Amino acid sequence: MTTLKEHLLMWPALIVLASALFGLLYGIHSVLPREAVYDCSIAEISPDVPVKVKELCRQKRMAK
Repeated sequence: MTTLKEHLLMWPALIVLASALFGLLYGIHSVLPREAVYDCSIAEISPDVPVKVKELCRQKRMAK
């Protein structure tokens, strides 16, 4: 059975660990890119590239 003193020591430690976890997750989230970047050299053959992006890549290639 745990004593009151052990409980009083456990809660601040849990709060610090939870705060550190939250800070870590927020830090990772803030570093991630905000928008997708597509490579126009493989846009025509990749099924993951949206049609609108493929059209923009074609226009960019024609402008050269």
